[in-house]
Amino acid sequence: MCKESIEQTLSKQKGIESATWNVETKQLTVKYDPEKISVDKIKIKLAEIGYDTDTHRASDKAYDALHGCCKYQRP
Repeated sequence: MCKESIEQTLSKQKGIESATWNVETKQLTVKYDPEKISVDKIKIKLAEIGYDTDTHRASDKAYDALHGCCKYQRP
């Protein structure tokens, strides 16, 4: 569910060509046009759907709304 949520959410954003979440390595690969969307905006979008990044923390409400299998240990 996490993979699907992350990839679908990002793929709908203007300027993002593709987004691939590797479940095993927990790495996100995003192909995007930096003239249309910034890395910061991508990280904000991830936080909005419940996923913390190195610079943006998801709200407790967004994190709590994640499916149980998508939750992770938060610092």
